[in-house]
This record gives sequence, structure tokens and C-alpha cells, in this order.
Amino acid sequence: MSESADIAEQFEKHLNSPKHTWLLGAGISFLSNIPLMLPLTGKVLSRARNEKFADDADAIAALDFLQGDVRDGCHIEDMLTHLGDCISMAERSRTDSIRIGQTAFHKDKLISVHRVLLEIIAETVRWGFRPAKNDAEGHEIEPERCGKRGESIVEIEPHSRFVQAVVGQNREGRDQFRSPVEFFTTNYDTLLEDSLALNQVPYSDGFTGGGMGFWSIENYSASPHTRAIVTKLHGSTDWYRPDKAAASVLRIRDGDLYPSREGGAVMIYPQSTKYQNAQRDPFLELFQRFRHRLSTGPDQVLLICGYSYGDIHINDDIERAMSSPRSQLTIIAFSDEPEGQFPPTLKAWIDDRPWG
Repeated sequence: MSESADIAEQFEKHLNSPKHTWLLGAGISFLSNIPLMLPLTGKVLSRARNEKFADDADAIAALDFLQGDVRDGCHIEDMLTHLGDCISMAERSRTDSIRIGQTAFHKDKLISVHRVLLEIIAETVRWGFRPAKNDAEGHEIEPERCGKRGESIVEIEPHSRFVQAVVGQNREGRDQFRSPVEFFTTNYDTLLEDSLALNQVPYSDGFTGGGMGFWSIENYSASPHTRAIVTKLHGSTDWYRPDKAAASVLRIRDGDLYPSREGGAVMIYPQSTKYQNAQRDPFLELFQRFRHRLSTGPDQVLLICGYSYGDIHINDDIERAMSSPRSQLTIIAFSDEPEGQFPPTLKAWIDDRPWG
């Protein structure tokens, strides 16, 4: 048997495992015209400066500080964390402010900037964005494309084909032998859930309700008909945290006038700061689901696709699970890096860990 045929046979065996889990990142949505983190960062900051805060000198000053203070290569999630830390410091101050250089920023202004950045991220991901493409000489060969309400450029076909391959009709005969396929994703978009629904795959995502729903950790319990479970580790464009509500998180429809947006925020990107309001924050429970999934039961398979290994918490959880003496976890990692190189974290796992 050739090496490629042997690899294909092993892969098929793992894909048919009674218990397998997918970890999905931004790379799986690239073909759907949803940008990777660095292009998303550029677009969000551009819109914030030129549209949302064009006449707000204090907000522009806050953005200047953010971009000037974080390390080179940091993206919008890093800036949100940095901004969240500043808000926490301002809340501890006697003046509800934080002084940066010669400028004092009140916490209300920082909170406003934080919420607007979240809104721009949600809008950009919801309607799609494809940055301009240049040739080796720097000449533009494809113009920038930016979707908007009523003119979305997001394409669902890549996700639909993926869902059909993993939990579609051609695999139905095996469902009786395995638990529901678990999808953990760091993506904000709703393409995975939408593809499951369009392919009539019964799934659970932690919400009870229809277009409007409420989140609870208990809602992940699988029914006898559940074939997939979706856990969005970094939230979603349609998740909303009201300022004051019994529900920790709501799923809302875009354009509805209810619930009131007064004081609330789009629920994307977890942070460890007090500003993120931990007592109503679901992210801790979401990550606990991920850890529990990796560490329980025999013949576990974790398939990683489109993930850049940029989330330290996720990487630590994977390392912890693999390092356990009782671990029966196998990792299958898809990689498409320049010149065939592995991402540094993945290379370290292969070369430097006893389980590599």
C-alpha cells in the first residue's frame, strides 16, 4: 500500500470514530468572503475612524493610543483586550478616568469605543469583506469588495459542502454508532449553523427558541435526534448581552427594534477583565465544555481546521488533554501555510512534546 493510500485509510478510520470533535478557526470562512484577522482589523479601524468617529476627537485619540501601544502584528481582538483593561483601570479610579500621556479618558468614552468596535466587527463579518488583491509588484489586480445590508457577499457553499461530508446523508448509516459530532469554533459568523439547518441536520447550539432565543449551558444536552453540537468559543454576530436582563445572552435578529440596544453589546470575543462582566459571561462555561470534551471517553479524535493557534487558552487546553497519562486523544491538524511550513505551535507540539 502506498503512503498516500495508507494516510487516506487512517484518515477515514478516524473520521468514522464514534466520538470526534472539530476545532474550526477563521481560515474555514475565507472562501466565504469573511476576512482573516489582520484584514478585518484594518477594515474595522478604517470604518471607526472615517465613519463612526469622524467627528469625535476623543474617540480618535483613544484609537490612536490603542494602535500605538499594542505590539506590531496585534489584531483587533488584542486591541479589544487592551481597551477592556483600560476600562477596568478607569472603573477603579476615583475619577472614573484613566490618564494616558496628557489625555484623560473617561470610562464612558472608552466603553463607547469598545461597543462601536464590536458593532463594526459584527457588521463586517455578517455582510462580508474581501480586501483588494495586489500582484508581486504591488499593483491592484482585484478591487476591494465590501458587503452591506441587502448586498451581502458572504457565500455559504463551502460550509454546506463541509457539513454534507461530515454529517450529511452519505454518513447517516454510521450515526447510530457514534455520539453527535461536536464543532467548537472561534468564528463569529453563523455559516456553520446556517449550513446545518439548510442541510436539515438536527443540531444544538446552547439556545432555546427560534430567531430569538436565550442561552443556557443546559441547552447543549443532546436529544436522541441531535446529530451535531455547535459551541462558539468567541461568541457570534447574533449574540447580544443586554445591559440588564435575566438571560445572560440572547440570540437576536438583525434589524429588530427589540430587545433595546440601550447599554447592551454584541457578544463576541471573550476577555478576562472585569469589564466583560464575568457573572453574566458564558465564555468560561464554553471553554469548560471544550476541556471536558477532550478529556472524557475513549477513542477521541480532534480535527483542527482553519485555526491559527492564536488563542493561548485553547492551546493550553489541548496540551493538557494530550499530556494526560490516560489520554486517548488523537489530533488531526490540517495546515496550509506558505512553503509547506507548520505554524510554530503545531511544530512545537510535533517536535518538542512526548506525545507529538
